[in-house]
Amino acid sequence: MAARICVSIAPEDAKSIVKEAHRAFELGADYVEVRFDFLNPDLLPEALQAARGIKDRTVFTLRSRSEGGMFASTEENRLRWLYRLADQEPMLLDVELDTLKKNDELADFLEKKRSPLLVSWHDFEKTPSSDSIADVLSDMRSYSNYVKIVTMAHSIEDSLRVLELYETAIGLSPIFFAMGEAGVISRLLCTMIGNAPFTYASLEKSLAPGQLTLKQMKKLYDKIGAGKK
Repeated sequence: MAARICVSIAPEDAKSIVKEAHRAFELGADYVEVRFDFLNPDLLPEALQAARGIKDRTVFTLRSRSEGGMFASTEENRLRWLYRLADQEPMLLDVELDTLKKNDELADFLEKKRSPLLVSWHDFEKTPSSDSIADVLSDMRSYSNYVKIVTMAHSIEDSLRVLELYETAIGLSPIFFAMGEAGVISRLLCTMIGNAPFTYASLEKSLAPGQLTLKQMKKLYDKIGAGKK
C-alpha cells in the first residue's frame, strides 16, 4: 500500500486555504491539515466557510500556544471555536489530550456528536520513556481510536522508541513520529513500519522541526518503493 501524506497548511487568510489545499492536492497530497491557529481570530468565520469545500479530506487544527500553536486569543475563545470546527464535520478534528482532560463538556459534546477526533499529544523537549508514553496512550484510548503522539528526538534511538509504539497500538489508528533532525526517519517510516494512516509534510516552509516538504517526502517514498503507482 502506498504511503499517504497530509500536508500542513498555515493560511494567511481564507482565500489562501483553498489555494494552498488545491495546490497540495495537485502535487500529490492525499490530505491537508488546516492550521486555523495561524490565522487572526477575526478571520476564523470566513476561513471556516472557505474550508467547507475541502473538509472531507482535511484535518482541522486550532492549536494553543501552550501546545506549540499560534492561536492569538484566550483559551475560552479557542474552546468556543473548537465546537464550531466540530460542527463542520471535517475528516478529523485534532484536539489535544490535555484540552480534552480539562474540558469534560467538550469531550462529551464530541463523543455525542460522533465527531471524527484525532487526539494529539506533543513533547517538544524530549522523547519520554516508553512507560511514560504508554500511560499517555492509555489515556488517549478513552477518547478516540485516532491518536497522534509526537516527541522531540535527540538521537536515532529516540526515533526507534517512538516507532516501537506501533506494536502496542492494537485496535487504534495511530500516528507516532518524532521531531527534529533525528526524527526525520520516523516521519518517513511511520506509515511503513507502523500502520499510520498518513504522515505529515509541508508545502514549502516547515511548520515543525524536521518536517519534510511534500516534494521531498514523495521523492523518498518513490525511491524506496512506497510511492503511488
